[in-house]
Amino acid sequence: MKEIDTKGQLCPAPLIATKKALKEAAVGESFSVITDNQTSFNNLSRFLKDNNTEFSFVENEGIWRLTITRSSGDISKARVEAYCAPEIAHFEKGDFVVVLSSDKMGDGDDDLGLLLMKNFIMVLKDLNNLPQKVVVYNSGVKLFAKDSPVKDHLADLERMGVELLLCATCVNHYSVDIGIGTLSNMFSIAEAMASSGNIIKP
Repeated sequence: MKEIDTKGQLCPAPLIATKKALKEAAVGESFSVITDNQTSFNNLSRFLKDNNTEFSFVENEGIWRLTITRSSGDISKARVEAYCAPEIAHFEKGDFVVVLSSDKMGDGDDDLGLLLMKNFIMVLKDLNNLPQKVVVYNSGVKLFAKDSPVKDHLADLERMGVELLLCATCVNHYSVDIGIGTLSNMFSIAEAMASSGNIIKP
């Protein structure tokens, strides 16, 4: 049985992965989804119930494993975002994506570039309009390392409902041990950028 591990991911990432798996599964086929977040489990359960999808679950030490069976219903138009309430209250999201392709902002002195990038990320979460997504590739993934000075600020953005998409190839290349964000591929990164009204690249 196919298993989808969403531990460490916040809504809507587990819901998006579940909806994708449901669309790919044959009618009557089952798969499992794992989450370590109570809110994500609650949102997943409500989403599945509202869309008449059969499921069961077991919980062990804060880890929920849902076994989901594809029904004959059409969930293609179900909006997963409607089931996600940000854990931190904020204003609203703007029609833009932030692209971090480096751990430094601009060219020139490296120390200055690191300081500027830190300040940029710190103020990003204080904007009236948050980005739809933050797309990260090349050395930008270093900002997500466990000893990064901006890791906590990026975690705040994720809790606010901003999806953080990290290039998996880049994370492996730089051997970054990440604790936040969602590992992604180039297709998802290109899709996020192509569908955005505006792209901000500091």
